[in-house]
Amino acid sequence: MKKLLLLSDFTANSDHAATIALRLCEKLKSDLLLYHSVQYVPFVTDYTYGSVITETADTLFKESKERLNKEAESLQPLTIHMPGYHPQITSESGAGNLGANIKVISGRDDISLIVMGGRTGSTLDHLLTGSETAAVINNIRKPVLVIPEKADLQELNKVIFATDFSTADIQAIDFLMDMAHLLDFQIEAVHIIKHGANAIGIEKEVAFRKYLSNLDQQIISYKLISGDHIVPRLQDYCKETGANLLVMTHGHYNVISRLFTHSDTKEVLAHQQVAVMIIPED
Repeated sequence: MKKLLLLSDFTANSDHAATIALRLCEKLKSDLLLYHSVQYVPFVTDYTYGSVITETADTLFKESKERLNKEAESLQPLTIHMPGYHPQITSESGAGNLGANIKVISGRDDISLIVMGGRTGSTLDHLLTGSETAAVINNIRKPVLVIPEKADLQELNKVIFATDFSTADIQAIDFLMDMAHLLDFQIEAVHIIKHGANAIGIEKEVAFRKYLSNLDQQIISYKLISGDHIVPRLQDYCKETGANLLVMTHGHYNVISRLFTHSDTKEVLAHQQVAVMIIPED
């Protein structure tokens, strides 16, 4: 049975993401795996001042297991009232480097999607500046869905897919089409071009649009929009269209992160709330 992997850090944002992940499990007929990565410093003895670190790995693992069990118990009553599939909830803990742990567990055949909570403020802001989130995104083998604290994906009607016409984008579209059939949402593929800029890579765009034309047009569409700054334009367009999920491939995320240097961009993002999904290029 396929599972959604919920990355838990025992915060309110993580609890919110877990609740939404459980609803997705019911619709996708998947189970839920709660996961916490235990990062600890080995016991060190200082012969002058005594032991400077007293928490051992065993203690941290025990605490992690107990907290994951409590989280699973708190979610269990929600499954009783689900009219369709009743997800099974399990938990695991990992040790050491977060990025290395995510690379291993997300590569497992039983994991289909990763879900994690976003911190206070803009989700894209957090995605582009948060070290822990970057560690996850740069090591994922499956798509990761980052959910801000105030997002509600119970009514997921419209999804914006930011594209630069890469081959990876076509593979991502296939994944989204499968999800769209299961979750009943529409996809709008969007490419942003700066005001006054000449169109580039026209051959890639033609090939991309030709591929889209062979898909179900009731589910997916394409639009070229203009904007000087790609990040706030994507956020604004989500708000204009009522979309509550923005999707991009890992390669496009890397391009956007390099552009994320303007203070005005961060100011715009500070008041935005939209869930973001990053799909790995492989």
